[in-house]
Amino acid sequence: MSKSRVTPLKPITIPRLELSAALVSVKVSNQLRAELDYENVIESYWTDSKVVLGYINNDARRFHTFVANRISQFYCS
Repeated sequence: MSKSRVTPLKPITIPRLELSAALVSVKVSNQLRAELDYENVIESYWTDSKVVLGYINNDARRFHTFVANRISQFYCS
C-alpha cells in the first residue's frame, strides 16, 4: 500500500493535487472494500473543489494528458 514518492521537478498546481487526492481516496476505498470483503456498500466521496467535480462530470473528455489519465482511472475503478 505504501509508496515512496520523490518531489517533482516542476511544481504541481493545486487543482492537479486535488485531483490526485481524489483518485487516492478512490483507490484506498477499492483496496479496503476488497480486503474487508464488503459488497453492496454505498460510497460517497466529498470534495470542495469545483475543478475536480467539473473534471469528473465533464462529458467532453478532452483534457490534458495528466488530467485525462486520472479521470480514466476514476471510471476504471
